[in-house]
Amino acid sequence: MNKKQKKSLTSLLILLVALAVGYFGSDKLHLGSKPDTTPSTTLNQTSKMLPSTIKQQPLPFKNQKQMVMADTDALGRAVDSHIQLKNSQEPRAKREPLTYNPVGWHNYNFYYKKDNGSIGKMWLMARGHLVGYQFCGLNNEARNLVPETAWFNGGSFVGMDDGNTASMLYYENRLDSWLANHPNYYLDYQVTPIYKGNELLPRQIRLAYVGIDQNGEKLTIKLGGGREKTGLAGATVVVLDNVAPNAKINYADGTAVNTVNPN
Repeated sequence: MNKKQKKSLTSLLILLVALAVGYFGSDKLHLGSKPDTTPSTTLNQTSKMLPSTIKQQPLPFKNQKQMVMADTDALGRAVDSHIQLKNSQEPRAKREPLTYNPVGWHNYNFYYKKDNGSIGKMWLMARGHLVGYQFCGLNNEARNLVPETAWFNGGSFVGMDDGNTASMLYYENRLDSWLANHPNYYLDYQVTPIYKGNELLPRQIRLAYVGIDQNGEKLTIKLGGGREKTGLAGATVVVLDNVAPNAKINYADGTAVNTVNPN
């Protein structure tokens, strides 16, 4: 065997050893196994932060107003919004018009059934704030807006009904009242949309709230309605469904079908 043949044989042996240990150059090879291409793996690769990883936990107490929002993820979705404030720190500025359309935004003028049995027509969707404007004073903020049904957002097809315990408004108005009745205390309020995979619209919204006194001690807040559960660090947690009784929603892209027949 000449030198050239020996050199070729040596190179071949090195290659075979590299393959045997599953390593070639700087890339690992998974011999005999299929790469994991499940949707959850794809989502982990494309999102900065998954909503399922957002922990329900009050902000550290600093005796000052705090507003912390997670960056929108790789799909453009709002991920988490969190505020800690006193009643005197609520915004006083006039609310500007909403012009920003959150990812997945579509709207439809759908039929719905009125309480008297007649049929009406109203817009299905709303640009829903995670932390409400009455607390944060933010309107066209991508990190704080998601598409929500008007029924879920305001408790009614038309106008507002804060007696609807399935709506955001029920809890927002009562937390606002709690602040007004406890002017020396802070409210810690965290709102987290819950998505399924790569869907653009959240199927649910998680609310978590707790009071804090001047010494930083946690104060449990209970608002009634039968949906509250105990969360971390003394917080109360509510999970609400982003639905409407008159529509079937495609959460993947935000489109919807009217389920009420006007005839």
